[in-house]
Amino acid sequence: MSYNKNKRKQPQKEEKFPIGLLLPIIAFLAIIPLITMMHDYDTNLGQFEWFTSYASMTDFFLYFKMFWIILTSVYLIFCLIYIFFAEEKNPIWAKQLIPIAIYCGISLISAIASKYSYFSFHGIFEQFESVWVLLSYGLMVYYSFYIMQNELALKRAMNWFLIGIAIMSFIGLTQVFRHDLFRTTFGQKLITPSSYSGGPLEFSFELGRPYMTLYNPNYVGFYVALTIPVVLTILMAVKKIWIRIASAFLLAALLLILFASQSRAGILALLVSLFLMFLCMRKVFIKNWKIGLGGIIVILAAFFLVNSMNDNVLLNRLQGMFTTTEEYYPLKEIATNDDDVTVTYQTAERNKETNGKITKDDKLVIKMLQDDNGSDYFDLKDGNGKKLGLILGEDGVTNTIDDPRFSTFSIAVNRDDSFQGFVLTIDGYAWYLSNLMNKDGQKGYYCRGGAGAMMKLAKITDSVSYLDKHYKLANMRGYIWDRTIPLLKKYFFLGSGPDTFIIAFPNNDLVGMYNSGHLNEIITKPHCMYLQVGVQTGVISLIALLVFFGWYLIDSLIIFWRCHYSEYMTFIGVGIFGSVIGYLILSLTNDSCVALSPIFYTLIGIGLGINYKIRKEMTYVFDKPVAEAAPSEQPEQQTDTNKKEKNKQKNKK
Repeated sequence: MSYNKNKRKQPQKEEKFPIGLLLPIIAFLAIIPLITMMHDYDTNLGQFEWFTSYASMTDFFLYFKMFWIILTSVYLIFCLIYIFFAEEKNPIWAKQLIPIAIYCGISLISAIASKYSYFSFHGIFEQFESVWVLLSYGLMVYYSFYIMQNELALKRAMNWFLIGIAIMSFIGLTQVFRHDLFRTTFGQKLITPSSYSGGPLEFSFELGRPYMTLYNPNYVGFYVALTIPVVLTILMAVKKIWIRIASAFLLAALLLILFASQSRAGILALLVSLFLMFLCMRKVFIKNWKIGLGGIIVILAAFFLVNSMNDNVLLNRLQGMFTTTEEYYPLKEIATNDDDVTVTYQTAERNKETNGKITKDDKLVIKMLQDDNGSDYFDLKDGNGKKLGLILGEDGVTNTIDDPRFSTFSIAVNRDDSFQGFVLTIDGYAWYLSNLMNKDGQKGYYCRGGAGAMMKLAKITDSVSYLDKHYKLANMRGYIWDRTIPLLKKYFFLGSGPDTFIIAFPNNDLVGMYNSGHLNEIITKPHCMYLQVGVQTGVISLIALLVFFGWYLIDSLIIFWRCHYSEYMTFIGVGIFGSVIGYLILSLTNDSCVALSPIFYTLIGIGLGINYKIRKEMTYVFDKPVAEAAPSEQPEQQTDTNKKEKNKQKNKK
């Protein structure tokens, strides 16, 4: 089967869309990702016991991106009204847009129905991807689908996209070479309001590891995977030498930034997307093998340059990505009950003896009591009710438990201005527990978490057996996935509400966080876009989104596998196809974010528009390479027949 051009006899000249109508697309692709500005705000999360009492936070990378996404979408709506009513152009619709429309509709219903609808409509701590942002993504998919079927408009938008990539790359390179723009006095003035009177800003990212304007180095891999395929195809599509040279420099810069970010998933996603693009464009690459070979050399040179600059970190991280060993954690649970604290602890040796079964012999029940004189003492028993003795240490405060099952435990009363209760030390880590610091109406024992937050600890009853033994899988994502996957059943239909994952997740599971290395953290995202969607807006919305992505990918593969790549739009179309593949692969280990999702949804909308136009202008044939020849030949055959009849009539005369 193949595709062939079906040109009209009198092709209509494409309309040149004014910059005002292209502005929403330019903003999503090139401007909004660059926005970085200080914003102080109240998280409104103080109502949850697992959240620190320090509710005032500062954001640089997310809040104002959310604000401008929503504002741009409002402008976009006016653009559509102008096009449809002032210019009286007909709307265009395609079946492939139905799933994204369903996703947006369910997201809105989810936000309205959510118990935490305030956060769904206003955005939340470290995310700011409210339902208005999700609806904006859907609007942009349709708008870019509608506008970008025009090649002149596409070229103008891509030129602006290149400018945005160039600015982003400049910022990234300053960070790669340890001269971070945002650590300079000038750079800090750019991202702080004129009223700011504080000292120099502090950064949590190490020197030499780029984060650009994307909030986290992990998102650098996302950005590069989205941009390199498009830049590569622009380089091949354009004829102007200065654009080709600029594109080549951008490719080299983006590769350096990617490798310096140490994003293993980003490197692998880019390799997969470029490989699939190569298969689709195999004839183009074979014809231009010298350029392809030069590109491979540049990629390898950039990789080993960055690897040597960072003490072999890239090779080590890539190797570690594919190695995982089964883990065992003796501490199973700390239950903060109304009357006592129950600790479940089983050593690896006992685990073998019991074939993995937890028994009452593995439980320690603790009560902190006061005698008639007001002195504190402990009542300790095992799960069978057997009383356990204590041995007072040399300091006169700390007690060890006189039982080999709990030989790594120690316990001590702690009464000072900051804490009233006792400290239970297990395997060298101190757990602060108390029934003396309850708020009004509360009773029982509580555990102190990060920044002094007192909470009831979670009782985990559902998990994934494999992930239970591989918490450190995928750079410690295994634990987060293990606690997130069971939430899909709870939030199957409408989810917990857009932007509410932090609330749905058991952030009071301090034992799990301790075992997995996340202690004193607040889990704000699942590090998987698909789990994020499934929990926040429901599994049904996730299915709709997956259908939307899958439909686009299958349609694109069919089109670009047989494309001749003779026009600008076909090159950009396959580049966007590669970008979407890379983004969706990275979404397995990363979340949707206002820093990058605007680019992704704009590109996939443009890709849909390109595919739609190609399908209109090209004919799909299963067996023969010629498609539209027959209809065009019929008038010629009729003309020849008429000539013969006329000649016969002349002869008769």
